[in-house]
Amino acid sequence: MTSVVENKQKDSVPKNESNIPTNKSDKSNVKSNKSWRANDRKLDAARRKYEYNYTYIPSIAMVEKLAVQEYPSRVWIDLVAGKFTIILINSLLNSQNKIFHIFRNDVLQNILVVIIQLIARWVIYPLMIIVAFLENNAFISRILEFLFLRWIIKLNVAQAIIKFLFSVRKRPESDAPEKVTSLQQYNDLFQKIKLPNIANDFQEDDVFAYMRVAGYNPVMIERVTPEDNKLESKFPVTNAQYQQVMGDNDSLTDALADGRLYLADYQGLEGAANGTFPKEQKYLYAPLALFAVPKDKGLNPSQLMRPVAIQCSQNPEDAPIVTPKSEKYAWLFAKTIVQIADANFHEALSHLGRTHLFVGRFTIATHRELPDNHPLSLLLRPHFQGTLAINDAAQESLIAPGGGVDKLLAATIDNSRTLVQADLQNYSFNEAMLLKQLKKRGVDDKDKLPVYPYRDDARDIWDAIHTWVRDYLKLYYGNDQAVESDTYLQNWARDVIAYDGARVFDFGEQNEDKPIHTLKYLTDHEYKPIQTLNYLIDAVTLIIFTASAQHAAVNFPQKDIMSYMPAVPLAGYQPASVLKQDKVDKQGYLNLLPPIKQAEGQLDLLYLLGSVYYTQLGHYGDDYFQNPAVQPILENFQKNLQDIETEITLRNRISYTYTYLLPSRIPQSINI
Repeated sequence: MTSVVENKQKDSVPKNESNIPTNKSDKSNVKSNKSWRANDRKLDAARRKYEYNYTYIPSIAMVEKLAVQEYPSRVWIDLVAGKFTIILINSLLNSQNKIFHIFRNDVLQNILVVIIQLIARWVIYPLMIIVAFLENNAFISRILEFLFLRWIIKLNVAQAIIKFLFSVRKRPESDAPEKVTSLQQYNDLFQKIKLPNIANDFQEDDVFAYMRVAGYNPVMIERVTPEDNKLESKFPVTNAQYQQVMGDNDSLTDALADGRLYLADYQGLEGAANGTFPKEQKYLYAPLALFAVPKDKGLNPSQLMRPVAIQCSQNPEDAPIVTPKSEKYAWLFAKTIVQIADANFHEALSHLGRTHLFVGRFTIATHRELPDNHPLSLLLRPHFQGTLAINDAAQESLIAPGGGVDKLLAATIDNSRTLVQADLQNYSFNEAMLLKQLKKRGVDDKDKLPVYPYRDDARDIWDAIHTWVRDYLKLYYGNDQAVESDTYLQNWARDVIAYDGARVFDFGEQNEDKPIHTLKYLTDHEYKPIQTLNYLIDAVTLIIFTASAQHAAVNFPQKDIMSYMPAVPLAGYQPASVLKQDKVDKQGYLNLLPPIKQAEGQLDLLYLLGSVYYTQLGHYGDDYFQNPAVQPILENFQKNLQDIETEITLRNRISYTYTYLLPSRIPQSINI
């Protein structure tokens, strides 16, 4: 998203952005002092536009009110309108009212798409500009106030549009039975929207295992180690059960010693309050799922790990251990419970909390503390386009009581928001670096875990971004002293960690006498959170990677995988205790799945969220960076991304396909 008036980025960039003053104590340069005063006036104005709010999601820093500069662009609205029209046509074709079946005609469908896009382009977008003008013109605002037309000033067209798009429309109760009797009923929801490929093979064990390394939430599995063996404490899989799946030539002991055991543990969801909105009883689970890489993986370097066992509760006394050798529908029931837990962890934490809200806090701090012409501001702002608009609309509608999250996800809306809050408050910035995360989970060794497309692609993207950020920042910071003496930079960093600022946990470098996040220095303006160039490079790399690649990895599979509800239900409709029964039959499994009206709501919302590709990583626009020294290193970044695209494409031909981190499919920012 760009400014509502869509000024070209180059028009707001100074001719030589490298000359901005960084040390306020230097009074010798008259021109520098004038620049300081001008920047300070602009920042004071920006702080009034970008105020923090800590009540929308309690304790999490969000923007109080969306600034006009954050309104969606015409191009973005046009893109979204096209996708929304497809969803609308799909719903009309699903309607029981036969009059809507006229939209089976491709010509009429195309006409409807064009009409809605024209309305978006020539009615909605101009209305946004008018409202923005009224809101920001003091003279007209006073006249409207005098005429008691306050509603015109307060009308937020941009937010209203996104709220409408994020809404999950209510389906008439008479349109469908509460419970389904076959998967075909879910397949029939796909009319104008193409049935995803996952519908053909989601029940296969290989696909279930592949979800852990290349699905919508590929960040959960951890290697089981002898030092931290959760199998002994709460998941008592026996060697006999293991050998039934992996063969007599292998053993649980050998797999543990070789580092071939991997666990997906959803303990963080334990004790969640089960939701009932809109009226059905829903269930959220805290299962454990064990996977193993075959012993003979050396004979096949593309050997995917296999699912070994599932326990649908953290307490082994509450749930039996189910394996691929169990009864067919019991095993499918257990796998679906894992998918439900994984989807709820994904939507609340991996997606909303750790990308949208994580990046949103840096967006606000950047506007408040870094002048437009500051080198770091120039680098970061393209990676923040649209983030505040999406986050603001989400908190108003998507994660509000009665919104899409409340309707579709398993827990109560209060519980879902609490999960986000608790996770983000303890999500360490310094431990979130990609390579640290992979090592911490024990999944960084390709010899032990050969097939992990997310890991392999993400590392390549991380390295390319890190090189770009390093080369760019070195143009402006020749050494650590230059970093420490940049007053704007240090003010930005202090705002990032401050209690009355962005409240980012564990950001900054630690001094011996000032541990990170102690009350001792939160108001100490002498403390410099960033002391070295290397730390600044790593920190900026993480911010850009999260805003681009990480969000792409967790957002776009929503369309291809999660929109098909049987593959990834967002809630369960039977308790896990069903598995204690003697046998789970086909209807018992189907009873676990959401009703049709819930499935259509999931399809509508996740298809939209996973369909809009706006901007592309590494493409900042012609002449965006006015400093001529930037151009060659930017071209090198773009070349690195092209090389990665080629390498990933080659990997996809010889191994398992994973396309979500192809550089050409990674937007610059979180804008949907």
